[in-house]
Amino acid sequence: MKYAIIGDIHANLEALTAVLEKAEECGVDRYLCIGDIVGYNANPQECLELIRSLDPEVVVKGNHDEQASSDSELIGFNPQAAMAIEWTRRQLNEDQKVWLASLPYRQTVGTKVTLVHATLDMPHMWGYIFDKFSAGVCLGYQFTQVCFFGHTHVPLAFEKFGDIIGGKYREIVFQPGHKYLINVASVGQPRDGDPRAGFAVYSPEERRVELFRVEYDIKSSQKKILEAGLPERLAQRLAFGR
Repeated sequence: MKYAIIGDIHANLEALTAVLEKAEECGVDRYLCIGDIVGYNANPQECLELIRSLDPEVVVKGNHDEQASSDSELIGFNPQAAMAIEWTRRQLNEDQKVWLASLPYRQTVGTKVTLVHATLDMPHMWGYIFDKFSAGVCLGYQFTQVCFFGHTHVPLAFEKFGDIIGGKYREIVFQPGHKYLINVASVGQPRDGDPRAGFAVYSPEERRVELFRVEYDIKSSQKKILEAGLPERLAQRLAFGR
């Protein structure tokens, strides 16, 4: 069994399509999603329905999913993100909003894996994990060997065996007695300086996770953003992965 773990898709259909094609090449059997299917980019309906069509084993809720499925006041979002959420609200139908609103904040997969969009201690508060100190708080609430998360759009992994170490990764083989907190990168809006779409493949039998980066048609995504009347900055940043 192989799982593709995807998230921070942010309505980028070109990136999502490229990732799914790569996942199929990798022999993926099932999908897990760490949230933020919508927001920022111009194909929220299409990306949401594509994710649903995959019949993913688990999908957890991201902050953009939560806000796009409600009418609450947008607090804590920068103006560009808020504009994109307001636009997204107008695109989604009621069934899609209900589905997004019903997603859990965190979920376990079997006995060894947890999914969360942001942090395990307060998943609804949308905190960020960038360093071993914030990772340490999250690991204190982690009761499975592995937790996959997103939200920062930066692929980092933290390992705890006594002390906590962390940094960039390409492949991790899980060791008995160690805990792992792994950011699976962003499909639709990378922020680590690499504009390629990112996702991870988890192989439980091999106790291994691999990070993949995939080229996609960035110019088409940018064109759609501009044609939708979304902020130009959202289109520009895709080319730089920032």
